[in-house]
Amino acid sequence: MVVLNDVGTVPHHSLLALVWTCFSAALLFVILRTVVRFKIATRLTVDDYFIFLALAALLTLCTLETVQLDSLYHITAVIAGRISISTELMSQTEEYLKYEFAIIILFWTVLWFVKAGFLALYFKLFVELPHYRKVWYVLAAFSVVGYAGCVTTLCLSCGSVDKFFRFAGCAGPDQVWASNLSIYFSTAVDVFTDLCIMAMPLKLILNIKQISIKQKAGLVCVFSLCFVMIAFSIIRAKQVLVPQYFVNLTLLMIWSTLAATISVIVGSLPPLKILITNRATRRTRTGSHNNAGGSNRIHRKGSVVLSSLSSDRAPPAPAHIHAQRCPATSESQEEMLRSGGAKFVLVKNEPEFTGPERV
Repeated sequence: MVVLNDVGTVPHHSLLALVWTCFSAALLFVILRTVVRFKIATRLTVDDYFIFLALAALLTLCTLETVQLDSLYHITAVIAGRISISTELMSQTEEYLKYEFAIIILFWTVLWFVKAGFLALYFKLFVELPHYRKVWYVLAAFSVVGYAGCVTTLCLSCGSVDKFFRFAGCAGPDQVWASNLSIYFSTAVDVFTDLCIMAMPLKLILNIKQISIKQKAGLVCVFSLCFVMIAFSIIRAKQVLVPQYFVNLTLLMIWSTLAATISVIVGSLPPLKILITNRATRRTRTGSHNNAGGSNRIHRKGSVVLSSLSSDRAPPAPAHIHAQRCPATSESQEEMLRSGGAKFVLVKNEPEFTGPERV
């Protein structure tokens, strides 16, 4: 088999280096997330496991892309006129399509595992907010149906799955229309769910007490990073939906790898927020303790009231006060939101007086 490694948009060795550099970056962020999680909560939570699954799917995707490179560059060389058309093109194309089918499914799996990680985080954030919890159930169900729709439309894009692996099996106008429909559908569902996941906690963040405007802006920026995921998904889709008959296979692999990697990195960022705001939060907490003095604070009805105690720094409260506090809260709620919701309990009801201090 003759393969020219310098054809296409990116040389063979450069594309291979890019694929594994992307995975290494995602792995680094997941490791940092895990270290911070153990530092804050001393245990892993459900959203951590979803990120681990996303990383495992990304590893499998990068491995298949590495194996796929030879057939990719053979097809690219034929399209560029560097290699004459022969029967080998048919076998190389079928080899490419065999891996591409699995890579596409793995790509959507990575993105949806990251979405599941965010939803698992929100499930804990909304534990005492019934209206948010109802919206969460709707979005979770829609995400599951959306993932199933992505896989189903892909399997049916050529009429039947076996045609997907045949040379020119999807070359007919009906198959091209179905393939484009699959891309439009999967991209639209992906973008819509990302927008919903990004928007869900924004009102909650704005209603949080006892954190500064700067910290709220930082939290909003973290959850707004879904815009980055959306941008990469749209760019990837544009690489497939081209007016020409042949797709730029190297650019398709580049943007697919980048989109999946950015998704894992963004999914790893919420717990890492503590590395940025830990010092500011300590100053805020110290100032609030110094100014408390036993005065009563009146909060708006329906606002999120945050606990002011942290178990690793505050002395134990008397039994009659501790019984009326949130028993599951072992650290301040603003810190739990910064850390990705390791142990998050929200208090939505009107605060009540407990002696000289309001809880």
